[in-house]
Amino acid sequence: MKILILRTAPDKPDPENYNLQELGLAKALVRKGMSCDVAYYGGREKFRRERIEFDEGRHFDLLWLPGFGLLREGFFPGILRIVEDYDIIQISEYIGITSFYLSLKFPDRIVYYQGPYYCKKNRGDIIKAFFFDRLLLPFMLKKGMTAAAKSKLAEAYLRKKGIADVRTLGVGLDTDNFNEDSTAEEKCPLISELKNKRSEEGYLLYIGAMEERRDIIFLLNTFKLVTETMPGVRLVLVGKGEKAYVSDCFKEACKLGIREKIIYREKIGQKYLPSVYRSCDMFIFPTDYEIFGMVMLEAMYFGLPVITTFNGGSSTLIDGENGLILRDKSKELWSFKIIELLRDRKTRSHMGEKAHQTVLKGFTWDALADDFASLYRGKAGKEQG
Repeated sequence: MKILILRTAPDKPDPENYNLQELGLAKALVRKGMSCDVAYYGGREKFRRERIEFDEGRHFDLLWLPGFGLLREGFFPGILRIVEDYDIIQISEYIGITSFYLSLKFPDRIVYYQGPYYCKKNRGDIIKAFFFDRLLLPFMLKKGMTAAAKSKLAEAYLRKKGIADVRTLGVGLDTDNFNEDSTAEEKCPLISELKNKRSEEGYLLYIGAMEERRDIIFLLNTFKLVTETMPGVRLVLVGKGEKAYVSDCFKEACKLGIREKIIYREKIGQKYLPSVYRSCDMFIFPTDYEIFGMVMLEAMYFGLPVITTFNGGSSTLIDGENGLILRDKSKELWSFKIIELLRDRKTRSHMGEKAHQTVLKGFTWDALADDFASLYRGKAGKEQG
């Protein structure tokens, strides 16, 4: 069976970025003995095939597809000539003209990998889905649709639209990318600072985009309440954002009188992330909407308890023993839970170990590969039958 994993987003990702889910899944499938390639938007450049080598002697091809972007979607004029050679074509979500076009041409080969779900905060996708579902989805349903969902919320979202052949598979972590640098403390000032400023009351960590959807202002106000009880706690923020929003966040921190308790970096090298995670005590993630949240996977893998909202990733990953989901966005509740965990080292350690085992056993790409392979075989077998 020959598989193509197609990402339709109109941006050119950097293959060196460890968060590229398509590459992690492709590696895992090849390790299972399957033939798999990945296709990305290549913009105005000519079609190009790039060999990605890993392990010893294993490889897959990365296809850069010429095209153009419109309304957050990539369009690929010559895509039929590329995809016709594959038995299964996995497409990132069902909404989109490319998804619609391929579903009509190759209904027996298409598998969707759905991340978005219904959330009032996700207004753009709601509007897009409103029109797509009324105009084009009925034609796709008649052809028969098979989908994997990144979260339980995404699965429920698809079932409400009439897509019955769907199951939640989750998202994996590519642990190959976490090759630690033994000289990290010498080379990365942040790691050195975390070690030198260490207090018994601990570090709270946030890694990710600094944006309104992640509600950094709420995080700062929660942290303010934590420091009133535990003045030695520090907040570690790592992430970029729009200049105006980042400026507003630090104005808020100054107004709250906590700026000197925050350690901030726009970014750090990938090889230093393991040391940063291991230097902290808890991961705080007050996002309003999250398709999955790779940073939660990372934090859990490195044994950090996660406190977060109810979102795509947490609905699938967190069960109360390996982390906490707080549905009430109350800074009093959040600060109380943070303080409670910071003071209870035994519970925190137990929760962190549970978190690590959750990811290790069920949410690495190698752990998920058999489930994806089973989905592909089921699709192919159903159509043949």
